[in-house]
Amino acid sequence: MKKILLSLTCLALSYNYSNLQAQSLVDNSLIISRDLNSGTARFKAMGGVNTALGGDISSISGNPAGLGFYGQSDVAVSLNYLNNNNKTNYFGTSTTQNQGKIGFENVGIVLHYPTHNDPDYGWQNFNMGLNVDKTNNFSDNLKYSGNNNQNSIVHSYTDIMDEDKVFADDFWNSYLVDKGSANSGRYFPTVLEADNKNQQVDMVTNGYKYNTNISFGANYSNKFYIGAKFGFASFKYDSKSTFLEKGWTKTASEILAENPTSDFGKPNNSAYKYTDISYDLTDFNDYTLKGTGVNFSLGAIIKPTWDWNIGVNISTPTWTEIQEDSNIETIVDYYKDENTTTSLHPGYGSKNYGQSYDYAIVSPWKTAVGLTKFFGAGLISAEVEYLNYSTIKYREVVASADYAFENEVNNNIKDSFRGAFNLKIGGEILFTDRLAGRAGFNLIGSPYKGDSKSDYIASLGLGYVLTKSLYVDLAAMQYKQMNYGHSPYSFTSWNSPIPTADVKNTRTNVVLTLGAKF
Repeated sequence: MKKILLSLTCLALSYNYSNLQAQSLVDNSLIISRDLNSGTARFKAMGGVNTALGGDISSISGNPAGLGFYGQSDVAVSLNYLNNNNKTNYFGTSTTQNQGKIGFENVGIVLHYPTHNDPDYGWQNFNMGLNVDKTNNFSDNLKYSGNNNQNSIVHSYTDIMDEDKVFADDFWNSYLVDKGSANSGRYFPTVLEADNKNQQVDMVTNGYKYNTNISFGANYSNKFYIGAKFGFASFKYDSKSTFLEKGWTKTASEILAENPTSDFGKPNNSAYKYTDISYDLTDFNDYTLKGTGVNFSLGAIIKPTWDWNIGVNISTPTWTEIQEDSNIETIVDYYKDENTTTSLHPGYGSKNYGQSYDYAIVSPWKTAVGLTKFFGAGLISAEVEYLNYSTIKYREVVASADYAFENEVNNNIKDSFRGAFNLKIGGEILFTDRLAGRAGFNLIGSPYKGDSKSDYIASLGLGYVLTKSLYVDLAAMQYKQMNYGHSPYSFTSWNSPIPTADVKNTRTNVVLTLGAKF
């Protein structure tokens, strides 16, 4: 989650917790509401177009009216390979982290029920489809390291200590902070700020968004197709991050310069032995979102002539109930120097500052309109989809609901997001009666106010008919390279730049579909 700082201690314990939690929920609401690309390899290769096309397992989760094009039953399963490549630069140190993972993408079945009416007039069939479809994949691994000689994560902790007594009393036992008149009574780090501190970040993200869909489609006179879908969403986002800082504490004289009465300057005090030593600070943060939801959609496709399709699909908001869990812990060990592996003094372990929180997110309405043109040896299809992300709603679902906080979150959502158009275009050409080539482009409008930059997914694919009943499809999708900054921690009260890693993320997805018609 690019907008959430690695050290969520700042969120869990800060003085202005309500505002920060509200902003975190704004970010979560978008992650929970957004779908990227669904369906089989065939439709993925064509940019995800499905509103004005049919006769594919993708119609179950796309426009259910497309089920009416089926003249026989069909079953298919899709697997994917997702590769994330992250190139980072942190204080001049470059790191490349490559992660590849094979997973399940889609499985579905369509059952064809012909009516045996006149083939040119009346209801031709009533078909039913059932599938499980992955609409988002959160798998990623961000890793970087570098030597920071400007500040320490302890600066972030001192900000929290100044506002939260419980945390202050706890972290005081780390011997990495002191308090004195030189800083107007504020806490200050006893670590060497201007000395090189090796900092390492390892953030592993996993999770998915699946939809289980039951759809019905019908064909009237081979001119009008109508369908309905009942969807059941399953969502999970899991982030496990570790931050490690290796540095030195100040000498007793350096601490006394900031606090002349400091216990660190008294040889008989236990604090004295924690001066001028090496330390390892590790910040662990586990963060999980999981939930389930329901939705419904109606679709229709009209064929004004044999070579044109016009489609429309309207999907209701998805009501998703979410359980948010976090576990946050900090551990400090002390050594004689950087090369020693045996602890010099007893270490420090913080309390667990995690929490569990239940709420619901209501995603926006989704409306899609599409157009398909058929040629003698292929087709081209395009569609536009609209979602107004500012209408996402956060809902309190606990017994002691805080409706003032609910309104605050919803106002933040309205102020952060806007309506966005997604444009999909794709085509298919038949090289032979068995081999087809496909290409597509999916332009994804930004949901953020004041942001005109769009994301995109470019795709290519092949399809091959193995026998009269068996077929195989392959699609490769390249996502727009994402360039962003990632900060392991933040602070507000220190005259020092927030440390930020420059990240370039390249994401590639390959999907293979095997199917059989019967």
